Amino acid sequence: MLTTTTQDALGHVHDRSPVVLPRNRFTEWLDPHLTDKNDVQQLLDSLPEPALTPRIVSERVNSVRNNGPELIQPAT
Repeated sequence: MLTTTTQDALGHVHDRSPVVLPRNRFTEWLDPHLTDKNDVQQLLDSLPEPALTPRIVSERVNSVRNNGPELIQPAT
């Protein structure tokens, strides 16, 4: 998981956000010749801000020991 500093309204939830790569940028990201640190940073800087929606989920997500699809279900 590649993360970056949160730039959107979700910054109050967490200071890090996942890097979301649009489908039309997959080829660029997977280019084996993309090895220069500055070129990689330029690509990352050019990605659009992701449209993420906060959801209240179980506190079980706070432990790496827990895993499974139930973790994304809304908390009761």
